[in-house]
Amino acid sequence: MEMERSGFRKIPLMIMPFGGAPEHKEEMVIVENVLRSDLKRSHVFELIETRDIGISADNTMAPGSSVMVKAAKAGVLALVWAKLGTQNDGWVLESYAYETAKGDQVVGVKIFGGKKKLRNLAHRFSDKLTLHFTGEKGVAQSKVTYISDLSGEKEVYIMDYDGANKMRFTRDRSIAISPRWSNDASKIAYTSYRKGNPDLYVLDLKTGERKTLASFSGLNFSPSWSPLGNQLAFATTKDGNAEIYLINLDGTGLKRLTFNSSDDLSPSWSPSGKQIAFTSDRGGGPQIYVMDADGSNVHRLTFDGNYNTSPAWSPKGDWIAYACRNKERRLKICADRSDGSQSIAITESGRWDDESPSWALNGRELIFTSSRFGKNQILSIHLDGTHLRRLTSNPANNTSPSWSLR
Repeated sequence: MEMERSGFRKIPLMIMPFGGAPEHKEEMVIVENVLRSDLKRSHVFELIETRDIGISADNTMAPGSSVMVKAAKAGVLALVWAKLGTQNDGWVLESYAYETAKGDQVVGVKIFGGKKKLRNLAHRFSDKLTLHFTGEKGVAQSKVTYISDLSGEKEVYIMDYDGANKMRFTRDRSIAISPRWSNDASKIAYTSYRKGNPDLYVLDLKTGERKTLASFSGLNFSPSWSPLGNQLAFATTKDGNAEIYLINLDGTGLKRLTFNSSDDLSPSWSPSGKQIAFTSDRGGGPQIYVMDADGSNVHRLTFDGNYNTSPAWSPKGDWIAYACRNKERRLKICADRSDGSQSIAITESGRWDDESPSWALNGRELIFTSSRFGKNQILSIHLDGTHLRRLTSNPANNTSPSWSLR
């Protein structure tokens, strides 16, 4: 298929050894290695090693003109250097980037962080480099929320985009399902059986406040945030079968969108806020449909296969990913152009199931749940099916990932 960045040449970039006090050498290496990993994962940059072009690097100072000239002749477009130090009770990373052709400094910023935020210094620097050289926001500071039964119960967890810093966020001692980030990454909506009935809750990550949003008799599940963050679309079985409703964040304005004797569930807003994709079996088996945000103009999107579910609309609006059942009756990750003009398979065939896709804010990567390792684990992949990475590897089942858009 023709990808958005087809033919895009990666930016040749060289990381100079970081500077800092000798007693911070271990921390300097950590930050440098995290930055290196972030830039590789972005697939925007081609990392050139100093040894490969015969540069003897001095990490005590920024690269000089002779280093710039030699790097430029070797085809390196940009040099990166940083110096790690301390300030008050935290860290400060003096971060710089230079374009080698003219030797100009193009990025220069001090990044501050607490003692336990060492890795985040590198993530923030990585995102600044991505933004400067591509004009796109980087994903290195983004987070993933998911469900894990590591504690013996299904609880909501959060981790960094690369799988680091896993943290349990709820202690409902029950069953939690379908956590979903708000677009500003300040809240998580999810369903919990903590009071017996599967009710819909909203967690405020800043205050720790939990609010019950929908507690109708029956299932209240599969929430999806509106782009403005003031409404949630969700499914409920309060009418008997599953139907999709809208509700304001303050619990008012309940509005039913679907009216069908079949089950309608798993809504996903378009980034424009004008449409919602959802799953329905009104045609006999579950397929992906699209409707206007007021419930009108319903049309079917997927026609390949007899089982397609869990749509996820890309942040750029061009693709809708979903779980598709192949000829071997295994779930895989597929995607269709939002206008229905193209359909692709993203994950490969095999004797395992891949499901629950969620997009990165750059619209080129997804995370999903896979049973290929026995227990369900969370993996990431590029839209073209390359660069598969495993993000969780503990003995628990880790499912239902949602990738924050910040």
